[in-house]
Amino acid sequence: MIAPHLDVFAVLIFLGVIQALFLALQCLFGQPRLEPSNRFLAFNLLANAATLLEIFLCYSGYIIYTLHYYDVSEPFNFVYAPLLWLYLRTYLNQSTPQKWYLHFIPFLFYILYCTLFFIQSAAYKYNAFLYAYHPDLPHIHSTTIWTTDPLGIKAHINTVSILFNGVYYYLIIRFIIQYTKQHQLSFFKPLPNKRLRWVRTLFILSAFSYIHWAYRTFFVLRDLQDYTSAALSAVIIYYMSFMLMQHPEVFRRRKQNNAPKYAKSGLSESEKEIILTQLTQLMQNEKLYRDNLISLPQLAKKLAVPSHSISQVLNEQLHKNFFGFLADYRVQEAKELLSNPALNHLTIEEIATRVGYNSKSAFNNVFKKITHTTPSVYRKNTSK
Repeated sequence: MIAPHLDVFAVLIFLGVIQALFLALQCLFGQPRLEPSNRFLAFNLLANAATLLEIFLCYSGYIIYTLHYYDVSEPFNFVYAPLLWLYLRTYLNQSTPQKWYLHFIPFLFYILYCTLFFIQSAAYKYNAFLYAYHPDLPHIHSTTIWTTDPLGIKAHINTVSILFNGVYYYLIIRFIIQYTKQHQLSFFKPLPNKRLRWVRTLFILSAFSYIHWAYRTFFVLRDLQDYTSAALSAVIIYYMSFMLMQHPEVFRRRKQNNAPKYAKSGLSESEKEIILTQLTQLMQNEKLYRDNLISLPQLAKKLAVPSHSISQVLNEQLHKNFFGFLADYRVQEAKELLSNPALNHLTIEEIATRVGYNSKSAFNNVFKKITHTTPSVYRKNTSK
């Protein structure tokens, strides 16, 4: 019989369980509950708490007193990445994706599938525990109620789970790339506020934990490596606790400002028209958009007009932001260059540089967004 024991590592894992439960309750019933995305964060924490608790019991040996809890947390393998994806989508977009509940169908299916294991005797589960964690110890007599794995899923659960979660990590990466491009941000450069920095750090820690999971599954091949995964999960939970205590605003609902955006602006309609005219003339005559370093403050200084006044004019008169305003001029000139047969010797990258972009990929993305085709295809079609 296994002799239960406690050490520093076991205490570290157990404290992670307590911390995860505390944070989940805060997100569900405390002030953070008002932020819709925190519901997904809370359930992610509960899933981690259930998993950490099982690892603690197995590591310390106390599982022998709670044998029916063995492998209870296994179905949560199908919620980690989906919950992270839903949390990030809801947190950044401030809206819950439609039919979000469909993402938990694999989780519900596997719970039903695992019922075949859950109904087995304590002796059977004790032997399963020994097989995974102490294969050298003698097994005890047990009987089996039906087969526990008719489809062979449980025998390959780590591989199946890693592939399943990998799909969601791909969706997360694609969403982050789209979000940063849309907001003119760089994921690997300093971000403007704590919320975005929180998202970046949470994703990096979670991705590192996922990569470690994949590594130990395909290269280490021992369940004992669950303990290192538990340590990583505990570190992430401790980081969340630190953020909740030091920067609680990151978890709170953002205030909705129902007042018009420029309600306190003193600009008259005639002043707006004058600014818009000056902006148009400046772009057409001096072609400032060709400067890839041009910024709103520089433009404001040139016009001797406050930056916020230019932003207001662009938003209200053209329904664009500063970058969208520049993009229109840049793409228009690019179309002229691409359709000019005398300039066919210029590469797409050279044209991108001429109109104000410092990378071909950024130029391609903006050009396609405005014209619904790529620069190469546009040149080919206009040269016919």
